[in-house]
Amino acid sequence: LWLLTTQQAGGGGEKKTMSTPFTLEFPLSTAPAWKDIEPVPQDDGPEPLVPISYSPHFVEVMDYFRAILRKKEYSERALALTEEVIQVNPANYTGWLFRRECLMMLKSDLKKELAFISKVAKQSSKNYQLWHHRRVIVNEIGECGEELDATAKALLEDPKNYHVWAHRQWVLQKFNLFKGELKYVESLLRVDIRNNSAWNQRFFVVKNTSGFNKEIQNREVEFTFKSLEKAPNNLSPWNYLRGLMAQNGFNVDAVKRLAAAILKKDPKCTECLSFLIDVALKFPTVPSLQTAAKMCTDLKTNLSQIREKYWEYQEHKVKSKLQELRTSN
Repeated sequence: LWLLTTQQAGGGGEKKTMSTPFTLEFPLSTAPAWKDIEPVPQDDGPEPLVPISYSPHFVEVMDYFRAILRKKEYSERALALTEEVIQVNPANYTGWLFRRECLMMLKSDLKKELAFISKVAKQSSKNYQLWHHRRVIVNEIGECGEELDATAKALLEDPKNYHVWAHRQWVLQKFNLFKGELKYVESLLRVDIRNNSAWNQRFFVVKNTSGFNKEIQNREVEFTFKSLEKAPNNLSPWNYLRGLMAQNGFNVDAVKRLAAAILKKDPKCTECLSFLIDVALKFPTVPSLQTAAKMCTDLKTNLSQIREKYWEYQEHKVKSKLQELRTSN
């Protein structure tokens, strides 16, 4: 996918025109351009226990790559070879690292490199090495270009790709592009209200822009409970509320009233009960802890028996906190 053209050459060899000016001809062992290179075989030791059955092409590419690494050769042919190294193994960290070194030494067009990365990403998007490489290249270019569009396209394919989200967050912070990001996040949540990555991104955006003052907290609580009306057992917004609960000035009474309304409609909403137990532990009063203890019992014996041990753990914390309050009074 990331090769511009592939054509057959005479003598049974194969020529591949890369994203660089150099054309690779396979097998490399018979290519005139590589006759000065002595391949370096992989050293598995004298008696490898379970040797991997690599393809002959993979073995040749990596043997020549090791030779180039040993020479520290930063050339067009070395750059072209890294492309083939990445083709046979897109997660090869050393291949990406050496490619960056070649790009910098040769003063290559880094914007063209972004196009190469995008092509590889279509086949290997959940690839830390690829997205780290992209970050370094964008940082070197010094402008955001089409990075938000690139990440948005990648998230269309996989809305929960951690590596894409991490790169998008870096771009937002690096180039201060937060304007419009909340609307983007809301568009993703309209498609999938259970997209935990989008909820996480919402928290990230608010934290890095307005912060969680009283007005913003009220807005976020309202937004979250509106989503819970559609899917009350959706863990993502309950976790979002837990994040809000950790902020100064959290309106615990208002949130408890809204949660109680959820329970009135759905008394068996386990996620709501779990959240209220956490609220009682965070803002302990004797009545709230007594209610939380009853919730733990109901969850472990009736509503969520599969998590019995967890509810016993929560119940122990609730009863310990309750005893602590009674002792202090």
